[in-house]
Amino acid sequence: MTPELQKYSSEDSFKLEFSDNEITTKSCSLCYEKKPFGDFLKNVRYKDGYYKHCKKCHYEVYGRDSHYRRTYGVTQHEYNLMVAKQGSKCKVCEVEAGDGHMSRLVVDHCHKSNEMRGLICQSCNMALGNAKDNSEILRKLADYLDEFYDPRT
Repeated sequence: MTPELQKYSSEDSFKLEFSDNEITTKSCSLCYEKKPFGDFLKNVRYKDGYYKHCKKCHYEVYGRDSHYRRTYGVTQHEYNLMVAKQGSKCKVCEVEAGDGHMSRLVVDHCHKSNEMRGLICQSCNMALGNAKDNSEILRKLADYLDEFYDPRT
């Protein structure tokens, strides 16, 4: 076995330590540090009941910050600055994040260029998605609503 393959063998990612017949630590398969089980997420699919990555490594690889960087080219910090700049409100309907049905604003982006347009609530995001990001459909919907507008309601 080559040194490169040996370094990443499955045996290394599942090293457990015992103390009085009780498992006390586990090695993270990303950072290779021995850590107590409290530093791992629970996962019943693994023999010991815990995920193979420690929480810190897991969130670095799979966390929201990583998602924002890979998908939109912004960090979690930049996202937070955008939320503050928008006053924690949806850019379309101006509903405040955290009110009722929505806990956070989602990144609205062009599906062709992947360029960010702003932060909007889930409802507005679904409306844009259902209209296939087609402004003509949205104008026709607005005209349709105006046609049946009743000022009493």
